[in-house]
Amino acid sequence: MTLTRIVCLALLLCSGPVAGETIALVSDLNGRYGSTSYNDRVNTAIEHILQLRPGLVISTGDMVAGQKQPRLDQEWLDSMWQAFNITVADPLADAGIPFVVTPGNHDGSGLAGFQLERERFEAQWRQRNPGLEILPGSEWPRRYAARLGDVLLLSFDGTRPGRLPAEERAFVKRMLQEHSQTAAVTVAYSHLPMWPLARGREREILDDAALLTLMHRYGVDVYASGHHHVHFAGIDEAGMVHLGVGALGGNARAFSGEDQRQPHSFALIEWADGVLEVQSRRAPDFRDEVFTERMPQTINGPLGRLRRLDGPTAFRLPAKEQPTTQQSSEIVHD
Repeated sequence: MTLTRIVCLALLLCSGPVAGETIALVSDLNGRYGSTSYNDRVNTAIEHILQLRPGLVISTGDMVAGQKQPRLDQEWLDSMWQAFNITVADPLADAGIPFVVTPGNHDGSGLAGFQLERERFEAQWRQRNPGLEILPGSEWPRRYAARLGDVLLLSFDGTRPGRLPAEERAFVKRMLQEHSQTAAVTVAYSHLPMWPLARGREREILDDAALLTLMHRYGVDVYASGHHHVHFAGIDEAGMVHLGVGALGGNARAFSGEDQRQPHSFALIEWADGVLEVQSRRAPDFRDEVFTERMPQTINGPLGRLRRLDGPTAFRLPAKEQPTTQQSSEIVHD
């Protein structure tokens, strides 16, 4: 792993209060198809996040339960979003905590046939102020770049397995080119992970070597995702952290090749004094961490290998500089 920038990363496994600058990440909150209510653990998780008072909350998708047949009409979709606002968005807004989102397959799928769901996703979020500076060139809420102090946030539509459409990848490149050089930390996020984390969802990933190389080139520090319903923090062969955010609603899932289902959870990332840390909080009361030692030590996929990010070991990431073609080619792909 190239060691050219003094930015350390570690996995913090603790159950005490969160200090410093902190982002909370939630994902896959939806219940059964068409549901206009949420499991009590979603309420409990939001209450705990409100107590922690992070500087920002990110949702990595699947906030309401669409994307099935028969398709829901606008009234039903809007009633689901109203329930989400009551349970999640409004409490965060009332507490003055910024909240940003990215579409999931169940609430804003990019696949053909779900135009109405995409329209209602956009209608829901266009009328809500995220509480952050949305940067020029953005297309809030579907894809955008934003600032949280010296942290650059980048969201894109990663709701379809396989390679990103060329237009979507071009958007990612343009935003990173324009904004990453002035950021101390860059956090990118969408719905699908780039590695096969969960059993039964091995093919539901962003298998896109060009996208991964692009993120490495512009110094993305963390790529966060949902969909696989397991918490996992791993570091790839170029030093970027991949954070799979556990589910708060829906079914708990097991890691690929394993049988033990992982607990429902939300994640936290924290940075201070050049150190970026990742932790998680698990149901039922979200005060204890997800046990790292019960996770796979490595996860292999089409894009290479992820090594479990164990704390409190520190890691150094590549510099935020434009690499040569030779440097880019050093990324290993299995």
